[in-house]
Amino acid sequence: MPATAHPPVPPPPTTAAAPKWAAVINDQLFPMPRRRLKARDIVAQAGMPGRTLIRDYNQPVDIELAPDEEVDLGDGNVFRLIESCQHPLHAAPAGAVAKVAFVADDAWEVTIAMNQTTESLRGLFGLPDDAELLRDFESPRDELLRPGEAVRFVDGPVFRIRPAVITVIVNTEHTVEFHKRVVTGLEFKQTAMAQGVKIDEQFALYRILPDGSLSPAIDDDERVVLKCGDQFRCLASHDDS
Repeated sequence: MPATAHPPVPPPPTTAAAPKWAAVINDQLFPMPRRRLKARDIVAQAGMPGRTLIRDYNQPVDIELAPDEEVDLGDGNVFRLIESCQHPLHAAPAGAVAKVAFVADDAWEVTIAMNQTTESLRGLFGLPDDAELLRDFESPRDELLRPGEAVRFVDGPVFRIRPAVITVIVNTEHTVEFHKRVVTGLEFKQTAMAQGVKIDEQFALYRILPDGSLSPAIDDDERVVLKCGDQFRCLASHDDS
């Protein structure tokens, strides 16, 4: 009796991991589930229903996006939200360039240059030369950027920074090393204390600005974005020197 023929077993489906996407809305970062989605869904992720989504351009124009309009974050992921009673433009003028935000370890930098290189991204984020950048995917597999590699915004703007040493100066004479680019004010003080800086958690933390003045005091839960060579003062709250 002839053997019964069986249909060939199809190969298991392959799923390519998608790059992560995010949008900067009203100067806040919001992860997005995919590159293309309705304007109303972007507004919902920002938690401000009833507002009108505006794509931010590098010139004084406001471009309204209708709630049902499909928005491609690859065309620009920097937005504002306005009251719906306002009346912005509905089409970008010729030559208008949308802003884009590259994101690394939950910090972002806004630019109009969609095409970067590994080195220019390091410069954009103020990273040391030995810092490794990985494009962040919706899976455990992230893609390491090689030296000199062309980096296109449309391929995904969200990255991770592989731990590298970021050295800052505290109270003029102490060098403190960090292995994260973004810390809280409290984490900053705790790291400095662990490396021998004579302060405590009750001290007030300040960033030294380019003109030599001090920033407003940094709260314990405030996010501090670090770059190599940054300088800080950490003083007892009663010490105004």
